Amino acid sequence: MTSRSGLATDLRLTCKAETWAIRDALGAVESFLTAHDVRKDDIDDIQLVLAEAMTNIVRHAYPVNLDQIWLRVRLRGDRLECDLQDRGVAFDPGQLGKSLPEPATCREGGYGWFIIRSLSEGLCYSRKNGRNTLTFSVPLIAMT
Repeated sequence: MTSRSGLATDLRLTCKAETWAIRDALGAVESFLTAHDVRKDDIDDIQLVLAEAMTNIVRHAYPVNLDQIWLRVRLRGDRLECDLQDRGVAFDPGQLGKSLPEPATCREGGYGWFIIRSLSEGLCYSRKNGRNTLTFSVPLIAMT
């Protein structure tokens, strides 16, 4: 799909489930959003949500064999719709990050799901045919 300016409104990426590859993917998302005149504050929120979600995939979905992460983002009016897929270990996100973790009980990490839930809408996890899928949208304040 393309916008009135002729730019594609969908971006699909595949990256290795490694931190360096996540940085590269986030750079591509930033370039895509910048080309569509998305506000810097919105880009920062989107980058944070995607970085947390993708890092969780690297750390938890692929504890032994690193594989791929598939990312699709779509500009839809006042929001960015995001889909992440992996072939890693299944999990139950319903048990994570509903409230802010207690700093005294949380050594390193533990804030990712709280951040994801706070900045996104419509968060949905499913597992089908050996694939985890996480979908959500991030509201955009206004286009510049």
